[in-house]
Amino acid sequence: MIQNTYLKSLLSSIMYTDTVTVTRQMPTIDEEGADGYKPTDVYVNIPCKLSQYGKELESNQEDRAFKLRTDLRICIDPVYVILPNDIMTIHHQGQTFVLYAAQPFCYADHQEISVRRKEDA
Repeated sequence: MIQNTYLKSLLSSIMYTDTVTVTRQMPTIDEEGADGYKPTDVYVNIPCKLSQYGKELESNQEDRAFKLRTDLRICIDPVYVILPNDIMTIHHQGQTFVLYAAQPFCYADHQEISVRRKEDA
């Protein structure tokens, strides 16, 4: 257990230089009493690391657009519960990315989450 604590603190101090706000669609009832969903921030500005993990840039021509796709991944502490389709607003070196989470892969010291843009969904 000491090793996991050490690894987590090392990752936090060296690797997690970006931040992410996680937004989730939460059930709500509107003014008319109907069920609905409202985007709610569940975690705000938590440390993370955004990186590319695919070597190839994928592209395809559609009827009205040429679309590019890059494989991105974020790493965060495993204490955070991330669900598929959570909206992840990531701040990386002066840039902001709004991406959607896939199923996370959890390890003892971190978790890895593939993320994509809405048009790639």
